[in-house]
Amino acid sequence: MILLQVIFIAVLIALGVYLWRCISYVQKLKQASLELTGELQQNIQKQQELTQEITQLKEQASTNELLDPLTGLPGRKLFEDHLSLAIHQSRRHQLTCCVMFLDLDGFRIVNDALGYDVGDTLLKETAERLKTCVRQVDTLGRFTGDEFVFIFSQINKAETAAYIAKRLLDAIAQPFMAQEQELYLTASVGIAVFPGDGDDVKTLLKNADIALSQAKQRGRNTYQFFQQEMHDLSRRELLLSSSLHNETSYKNFSVFYQPRIDLETKKIVCMEAILQWQHPDFGLVTFEEFSQLAEKNNNMIGIYEWLMRNACRDFMDWRQHNFHPQAISIQVSFKQLENTHFIQKISAILQENKVEPNNLVFEVTESSLLTKIDMVEKMLHMLKRLGVQIAINNVGASHLQLQYLRRLPIDIFKIDHALIYDIDTNPESADIVKLIIALAKSLQSTVIAEGVQNAQQKNALRLLGCVTMQGELFSHPVLAKDFTETLVQSIHVSAE
Repeated sequence: MILLQVIFIAVLIALGVYLWRCISYVQKLKQASLELTGELQQNIQKQQELTQEITQLKEQASTNELLDPLTGLPGRKLFEDHLSLAIHQSRRHQLTCCVMFLDLDGFRIVNDALGYDVGDTLLKETAERLKTCVRQVDTLGRFTGDEFVFIFSQINKAETAAYIAKRLLDAIAQPFMAQEQELYLTASVGIAVFPGDGDDVKTLLKNADIALSQAKQRGRNTYQFFQQEMHDLSRRELLLSSSLHNETSYKNFSVFYQPRIDLETKKIVCMEAILQWQHPDFGLVTFEEFSQLAEKNNNMIGIYEWLMRNACRDFMDWRQHNFHPQAISIQVSFKQLENTHFIQKISAILQENKVEPNNLVFEVTESSLLTKIDMVEKMLHMLKRLGVQIAINNVGASHLQLQYLRRLPIDIFKIDHALIYDIDTNPESADIVKLIIALAKSLQSTVIAEGVQNAQQKNALRLLGCVTMQGELFSHPVLAKDFTETLVQSIHVSAE
């Protein structure tokens, strides 16, 4: 009996323990369920907040696409919609409208010097000023940076567009206040007129932008109407610049040479190397044209090295064939003089081709001496120490002061061809040439007249004391291989 009671009590205890464990497990499940439910609710809330943020960002992006966030002006998409409508109305009613691009000149300097906060403030004030120049039927917008765009409707003639552009420039010309001081800005404006300069949105915007670039090239603080010639020129410049980036274009380069004659000795004293480019699409491209493009794109260093190497090789090849000009002459740009490695490259090329330094003449245009004279003076003295000769080209074309010329190690003065053109008929040209010759003699330098085309010019120069000449009278530029004994004899005859 007692055993049964003990067993019964043990069973009850075990059953109680089991029930207690079941209750505890159920409680844990309930707690876990509550926690999971809470996390789920938090995730749902976060998802809702994220969805709301995405919606707000989309709405903001849509607003920014329509309106410029800084000035509140129409952005590109809204402006293009307005322009499309203006074109439609102008076409329907046989009216004219125009698109103008306005860009603040050198505005990046403002941001760099005063900070972007000041720059943004100036852009806002610029927008307010420009608003006073537009009517209700017109549209003023802002695309990016400091570029503002306009649609002027019902423009009946070009003079009206020019008058509006002048008003825009005058509005910008008024002083701005920045950090308690006056700041003066200028702007450039490009103009494209419907329908002559384009009859759709894309064309009008593109041509107004091309006109803006041309206005900046003209010196800024001005306006420029689109011209088809400008578009053709821009396309030509783009294709030529792209070709210059590829060194395979060098295979289309040719070096022509024009001799300089000493009329007293009848000898060829120098051969000027003239680089020309036979472009596969545009034909013959002059050095003056493609060198400017190469300078902009920093391609000129490689081109100059190619020219110097080929000119030195031709010079030595002539000597092996019993033709002995005293020197070769190569034009050098201001950019080259700024290059700190220029002297080293010259020395290496001369040694490579076994050409003596005094057989090389570097020509620097007189106008390039008008800026950074101290730096130019330093580089020219370094070239002189290397042993090369220094020539100043186009003397008389600008107004370089005599005190600067006296500081420079000049061996040769090349009189500008514009003075040679009418030297036999214009006393003023003759007087200027006489002064240049006197200056050169006082500096113990040689004088060369370039661009001599006829005997009258030659005789007038001889009477003034200039005996070294270069020009079509003696020889047009020829390739090195075409410089034959027959041509040399012909040059000697012309020098009589």
